[in-house]
Amino acid sequence: MAPCCFESRSAVSARRLCCPEAAGGAARCPGEPGRGHPRLRAGCMADRGSATMRRGKANQGNPSPPWCRPGRREAAAAQVRGRCRHRPTGAVRPGALIGGGGAAAPPCPAMDYAGLAEEAAEKMGLYRRDPGGWRGCRRTSEVSVSWRPSAEFAGNAYRGEGIVPASPQDVWECIKPVAGGARTKWDQNVKDFEVVEAISDTVSVCRTTTPSAFMKIISPREFVDVVLIKQYEDGTMLSAATNVEHPLCPPQPNFVRGFNYPCGCFCIPLPGEPDRTQLLSFFQTDLGGYLPQTVVDSFFPASIAAFYSNLTKAVKALKA
Repeated sequence: MAPCCFESRSAVSARRLCCPEAAGGAARCPGEPGRGHPRLRAGCMADRGSATMRRGKANQGNPSPPWCRPGRREAAAAQVRGRCRHRPTGAVRPGALIGGGGAAAPPCPAMDYAGLAEEAAEKMGLYRRDPGGWRGCRRTSEVSVSWRPSAEFAGNAYRGEGIVPASPQDVWECIKPVAGGARTKWDQNVKDFEVVEAISDTVSVCRTTTPSAFMKIISPREFVDVVLIKQYEDGTMLSAATNVEHPLCPPQPNFVRGFNYPCGCFCIPLPGEPDRTQLLSFFQTDLGGYLPQTVVDSFFPASIAAFYSNLTKAVKALKA
């Protein structure tokens, strides 16, 4: 039975595998739940004791602790993080070895991509109609940002609302989730965007990568989401998304896998003001890895404010 990865390597190697934020790298242990299970978190921190002490404790009558056994490690992490829907936490590709050998991860079951996309869109509609409980955390000339505890995972949901000085068509042209779209050119938090599989004319599975951020404290991330595009009778456009797994998108070694829970943007026309658009956005993202909560709490409001500011510049350049 394969032990947990950090029990069979030196403390330095374990820290690099399991704690990329602390070690300056981006790779991580398969099944590593980031800020999740306290025992896993303590095991991969250098200042919680030497690797020898951890090995000795693990070998006292139980060479492989229950939370490190194949299958149970993912289940324990998912229980703590609350992120398990159809996949194990810190997912590995079907058939990949966990902990360096011995046991293979079970293949991911088939996912109802269209159903998950519709569910995300429905939740965006609920968030839009439910203004209660949001607490302001940042305000600029372009956007008002607020937050409240997420009902989807152990983190926060963020709401951004602002008026963009451009028509809904121009705003949508800048933010629409399509391969080769404009967003990779103006959004500093999007390095690459690709469509992995088109499920229908309005639903697709996409992979997004982000560069390092927050003075490189946050290493590069990748996200795999199912995305839905919807147009309402009043002309409002919605882009809604949520995290999924796809066999063509196994975790990549140079990125930490993050997870977007139901999120999206509404482009809302303003009656009598054809050159102005209300942009209402919702974000709830688990960045994965090991990050101090203070970094996460500071990053998102600043990132959303930058999103609106850069979008405003992009639509002005589009009209010029």
